[in-house]
Amino acid sequence: MIRQRSHRTNIAASDRVVLYPSCGHFDQTSQTWRIEVHGTVFEAGAISWRKQMLLRVLQRVAKVRPDASQQAIFEARIREFIAPTERGKRLAVHVGDRVYPIRKKTKRNGQFLGTVRIPQAELAELQRDGHFHEGWLHLRIATPYGDSGGFTGRAQLIDNRGISVISDIDDTIKVTDVHCRRTLLENTFLHEFRAIEGMADLYRQWEAQGASFHFVSSSPWPLYSPLEEFLQATGFPGGTFHLRSFRLHQHMLRKLLIVRRKGKMASLNAIMAKYPRRQFLLVGDSGEQDPEFYAALARHYPGQVAGIYIRDLPARPMSAERCRKTFRNIPREQCMVFRDTDELPRQLPVALPVLL
Repeated sequence: MIRQRSHRTNIAASDRVVLYPSCGHFDQTSQTWRIEVHGTVFEAGAISWRKQMLLRVLQRVAKVRPDASQQAIFEARIREFIAPTERGKRLAVHVGDRVYPIRKKTKRNGQFLGTVRIPQAELAELQRDGHFHEGWLHLRIATPYGDSGGFTGRAQLIDNRGISVISDIDDTIKVTDVHCRRTLLENTFLHEFRAIEGMADLYRQWEAQGASFHFVSSSPWPLYSPLEEFLQATGFPGGTFHLRSFRLHQHMLRKLLIVRRKGKMASLNAIMAKYPRRQFLLVGDSGEQDPEFYAALARHYPGQVAGIYIRDLPARPMSAERCRKTFRNIPREQCMVFRDTDELPRQLPVALPVLL
């Protein structure tokens, strides 16, 4: 294996890097773990006058105007929407004492996405040295100035067999009220996030039985940091994040409802295809297209979907007609519509035979 020096990167001391929780899967042929590394590079410091002007326009048009008690929340939530992103940055990550380069530079939106390969034989050493713990591999950004700058992250190494939970976020585990544009914006930018009662306890019970978690949402990547803080504060299990790309000048905040669905199905397909021998529980709500997306997955990946659980929202309920159309040709016992978390099973379903 080739060792790479951190000076091959061009991360500046003024840059800030956010690493998103990602996953790795085992390649039987090469006996290596293929690990996704994903994040964004921001320029630290003052916001440009152009973005400050744009923010004021957005607040006026979208009618998102924080009062004094909401100002701190608003500033924290909007921070990564207006922070200048860095294009053309070369990155590398430390895994233990080795440095792995990310082949592609950051895009215009500051995001980077790459893959590193860790031989199975090295995991014992990484675990002994504290870099691999309870299925999570510790990552840190390499810099030319001798430290990681505090830019760390982690990747979950998920076995090719087992059970995973793909969970939506908004109105599935967090109160958002997506159906109402004004309430959506206020809950996103002005109010403390609130968990759906009982969901954190349920997910922890599933985690104790061996489930891994993938949080797949139409929320944009600039909301990752507050969402991660919310999950930790409310006791949800750790999991990988799969959100939506978003650039402030492309979409006004008031159009979040219109563009929310873009890219979600691609993320769902990518997870299912990466782990063809795993079973999946799909948890979402009726407010958007979760039922339709999940039903399409169940038809496209027969044998992999162990259950579809949909939280029924009064604003867009799962009527008998919608259920009939959505879940056609899917066994009834695989699909469940619920109003209260207590209706969901505490025990994970028995693994189904996987059709390959």
